[in-house]
Amino acid sequence: MSEPAHEPQIRALFSSLAHAGEPSEADGARLAVGEAGREALGTRVRFALLIAEGRVRSVRYRAYGCPYTLATCEWLARTLEGRRPDALEIGNPLDWAQRLEVPAAKLGRLLVIEDALQAALTQS
Repeated sequence: MSEPAHEPQIRALFSSLAHAGEPSEADGARLAVGEAGREALGTRVRFALLIAEGRVRSVRYRAYGCPYTLATCEWLARTLEGRRPDALEIGNPLDWAQRLEVPAAKLGRLLVIEDALQAALTQS
């Protein structure tokens, strides 16, 4: 059986996971970390946000999951950088699924992403 074709946006994000990994230490920045999910259940996500001068200076993530999971993490990381943590308007998993054309069957994975991101943001 062949793999399902992913939407072009998902393929583009998945092929360039520039924000995957651990953050580098930065002078004067505060680190906010949030995790959710379990590998045994198919999805685990960890976000690390470096916050300095009232802005998200850097976002890094580590994720175990399908291409939709990793692509959504990458899109969120790109969206969050440079913004104020208290003024984020990133929507919710339903919004993300619609924007990135994530199938409804993968919505549970986006909920794990949301939990990890919210955990990090509550520390910011």
